Amino acid sequence: MIKLRIQGLPDEVEKFSEQLKKDGYRFLMESDDYPNRNSIYVRKYVEIRLKEQE
Repeated sequence: MIKLRIQGLPDEVEKFSEQLKKDGYRFLMESDDYPNRNSIYVRKYVEIRLKEQE
């Protein structure tokens, strides 16, 4: 299992998350978007299972 913190503009974070799913990564956990303080950026935490671990 890999834990990732994805950070960027809200649309970028969503697109990247969706691309990981399209690439076949299985999400074990996906948080909501959390706004960064004093910033336009958000962060999302995900846990994924590597393809080799399937």
